[in-house]
Amino acid sequence: MSKCDELPVLDIEVPGCGKSLDLVLKPLNPGDDGKPQYWPLFNQDSPDEHFGNMRFRFCGERGLVKLNITLDLSEVPGRELEFSHCWRNGLDGIIALSPDFKHQFWARARWTPQGYTKLVIWIRDREEIPDNFSFLWLCEDVETGMHFVSGDPNAQIDPR
Repeated sequence: MSKCDELPVLDIEVPGCGKSLDLVLKPLNPGDDGKPQYWPLFNQDSPDEHFGNMRFRFCGERGLVKLNITLDLSEVPGRELEFSHCWRNGLDGIIALSPDFKHQFWARARWTPQGYTKLVIWIRDREEIPDNFSFLWLCEDVETGMHFVSGDPNAQIDPR
């Protein structure tokens, strides 16, 4: 059982008119063994809500989910991390690990005075078939160029 499986699921029912959520991602340094750690994901409006896996349920219509994610660097003092910015493939800040990821996810890092510390992800159910998505959050250290990743949840999309 993974750390994500032990936490509540961010379970979103997506109406036809769409939905927007504000979330906070807290990167953690790799563990003593050098392996990436799960990065906590919180509801910005209710910081006690801490999520593991994500599930998006589209209610028979092709609604759109917009996730506004802000980096909270409080657990990595001294590091200047920002979401990786790819410029071309529409997958800033994440590494897709499943083959059909790009047809429904689009992610773009946004500039703030602290760097690319905002990430906007749009998710749309285009094919009305269930999909299990596996991905990692991807940040980089501004000073060293080192990449930091999180062993992150599988996102699930349920059509209709």
